[in-house]
Amino acid sequence: MTIKLKRKITNDLIREKQQSEQEWLCCTNTFTLLSDIYKHVNNFHSSDMDKRVQIELTSAMEMEEKMKNLSMLKQRRGLKGSSDPISIQCNCSSEDYKVILFYRYAPVDDPIKIALDHQVYCQAMTGKVKIAKEGINATLAGTNADIDTYLNWLTQTQLFQELDHLKEHIPLLLTDKQSPRYKFFKPSHGCIHVFSELSIKVVDEICPLGQSAVVLDELSKTNHRQGKLSPEDFHRELCKRKDEGALLLDTRNYYESKIGHFEGAIKPAIRKFSQFPDYIERNKEVLQGKKILTYCTGGIRCEKATAYMRQALPENTEIYMLDGGIHNYMEWWNDKKETDPVWQGKNYVFDARQSLGFNHPESNTVVGQCQTCGSPWDKYTKCASAGCHLLVLECDRCVDPSSIVYCCTECKETEGKALCLCEKQRRKEEHEPLRA
Repeated sequence: MTIKLKRKITNDLIREKQQSEQEWLCCTNTFTLLSDIYKHVNNFHSSDMDKRVQIELTSAMEMEEKMKNLSMLKQRRGLKGSSDPISIQCNCSSEDYKVILFYRYAPVDDPIKIALDHQVYCQAMTGKVKIAKEGINATLAGTNADIDTYLNWLTQTQLFQELDHLKEHIPLLLTDKQSPRYKFFKPSHGCIHVFSELSIKVVDEICPLGQSAVVLDELSKTNHRQGKLSPEDFHRELCKRKDEGALLLDTRNYYESKIGHFEGAIKPAIRKFSQFPDYIERNKEVLQGKKILTYCTGGIRCEKATAYMRQALPENTEIYMLDGGIHNYMEWWNDKKETDPVWQGKNYVFDARQSLGFNHPESNTVVGQCQTCGSPWDKYTKCASAGCHLLVLECDRCVDPSSIVYCCTECKETEGKALCLCEKQRRKEEHEPLRA
């Protein structure tokens, strides 16, 4: 490789010296024969060429290492057919740990470097981190000290260069609800066992909508920023929406809304976020010209969902999102100390805790139902079929907690090798037209 590379660099150097088809100028000497300029370069510029060879070799090695890291950072989590745990058993002290949930849409020049840095700062933690040129999406669990060290580093990076209010090195306490870091990083109770591993990935989108037109520029426009409502303002809109004819739209997946939602919300039967644009396209006529209030777990999906709807629907459509998502709404409601929230049920979370409720037990309701007997139930189990892993609501009276559960008889018989009855029903509901 070095011989070929040196030959290439020699040829490149001679091309740099060429003045015309049969003339080369080097070291104030003019050469009219190609053989003469070759001899000159080899005799008087060998050290220069050796430096160029070394630079090229170093660059090639760095590129190889970068591609190796990129391949590693794009690998799927776990084995094919596996899925994340949805239950937890440990004896960790809740006072020593916390879970954070946050996202940030901001330009990232070198996602691979940020991802590799995360491997250093998060090595003692568990969770999921997605990094792309458009920003970061993360949920992490760790000790209080590890979380604070990580946040002190992260807030000094390019991702947070415009958010000075988050850079002060103050411990993130679960009791300090008014601090800027608390509101942004959304801490909650939980230890490192809520995740089975640490996954850090470089991706194309931190929240995959699959719409290339929804880019960072769209998310920074004035009308997009003005469309974000605080929990208090969102609650105020909810209380008057029936009089105004406003629509309330859940942008999450259907299994999330089964155990918790805002009263009267439209809950699309989508299984993944990338199906949301098709749902909007199919129901354009009902949605256009309306006031639409949207919500999701922590806000990241609504960012792209509302940006997409502003492109897909006429300008006279008013589109808003709950800033900070259900998580921040429930935090706000906890401080109100009232017992009749507009939110019903639990907030589904993507870890072994499954869901989070209000701090006050009297505010919590169970809206989920056992799919066998119909009794109130909001604790999920998973279909045992390797090709399915559908989340199933089956109460302890209908299914022994230690037994193997399948979502339907077809899934049990085919082991997920065919489209099961549950998925057929979901697809049917997904394509049912929205009524005005």
